Amino acid sequence: MRKILTISIFLGMLVFLSCQKESGMNKFAQNPDPIIQDALKNKKILILIFESETCQYCEKLHKEVLDQPDFKEKKIKNKINIAIIDVNGERMVTDPETGAKMEESAMAYAYKVTGYPTIVVFDPEQNYKVLYYQPGFIPKQDFMDFLDYLGSGCYKKVKFDKYLENGKKC
Repeated sequence: MRKILTISIFLGMLVFLSCQKESGMNKFAQNPDPIIQDALKNKKILILIFESETCQYCEKLHKEVLDQPDFKEKKIKNKINIAIIDVNGERMVTDPETGAKMEESAMAYAYKVTGYPTIVVFDPEQNYKVLYYQPGFIPKQDFMDFLDYLGSGCYKKVKFDKYLENGKKC
């Protein structure tokens, strides 16, 4: 009987630990507002990624794309700030378009976010109006190409698919 109880407790702990998300526990650790403020102050392209705690595709985006060293380098090279917004969060953040302070959840509502992740790109040359709105996961190479597209300024001249057809040239 004691052996069965020990095994049951062990299995219960194993199930509990396997349900814990690796990056999910830390993805909202960084306050997004300083990242937003830096983009606004320094006229950088800003990408907000709206996520929920339980979103599997958000976890995949972090693991396969956002947390990769070459992606981080590409983001820095292209002078792009990326902030993660918790769609259920209560932290106060700055809306890039209006400059108003609001809770993360209110911002998600304001940008009509209904699926996760949702990627919203803001153009510093157009007073941070929404440039692109992309619901869903983006594979690493596509996202890296998109960062180059934004960073090169080609977004002002050609559509993304044309940029790729032209060999990543405007």
